[in-house]
Amino acid sequence: FIENVPKVVFICWFGVHENEIPLMSDPRFNAFKSLVENIKVPVILITSKNYKYFIKQTHPIHPSFQYLSGNHKADYFRVYLLLHYGGGYHDIKHRNECWNECWNQDNWLTNNDIWMFGRREKYEGAIGYPPGMKHIQKEYQKLITMCWIICKPNSLFLKDLVKQIDETLDYHLDNLKKYPAILPGGYYADKPFDLAPNKSYPLRWLEVAGEHFHPLMLKYSQHIKFGLPDALSKRYK
Repeated sequence: FIENVPKVVFICWFGVHENEIPLMSDPRFNAFKSLVENIKVPVILITSKNYKYFIKQTHPIHPSFQYLSGNHKADYFRVYLLLHYGGGYHDIKHRNECWNECWNQDNWLTNNDIWMFGRREKYEGAIGYPPGMKHIQKEYQKLITMCWIICKPNSLFLKDLVKQIDETLDYHLDNLKKYPAILPGGYYADKPFDLAPNKSYPLRWLEVAGEHFHPLMLKYSQHIKFGLPDALSKRYK
């Protein structure tokens, strides 16, 4: 721990059903190996086999979790981990730069005005938004990605983020029970801003996390530190 923030990077992988071994495809596993070998910080891989060990009794996860797609489980649980534990989170991506000094860089963890350390977004299309808020894409240079990030726990940003996500899941809970995710991966990735079809899995591609975190980051943009080393753009899907 450095200033009560764990020097660890969480990776979430819910790409299979509960009763299966959490295998990755070879290309994805190669990206995972690249990440673990080059980030130079302890890594905890969260899967369907171990996530329950990280649930705090005082803060149970949302009852809809069991019905979510693998993609949305990962979206939900990374925010849960960052709120209640803090530290780093990283999507499974190739990497060649390490994060070993990022917890100490500029003594940012001692600055009460800085809550998160991330990589600045690079273009408008990277910005998620809920219906009616497309205009925030113009503010992309003020924002960071949550695909790889280091956060202090229990910040107001993360508390508000979890609150908004929980409200979204409350709204969809009945339909999630009726139409739970069957596929292990994500849904509607090709049309991320379209409404989900009727009588189907009810959550849009970005509705669990991506539609919430960028608008909230804009609200709390004065609490962002930029400059976290980027992942590689090498694709594996």
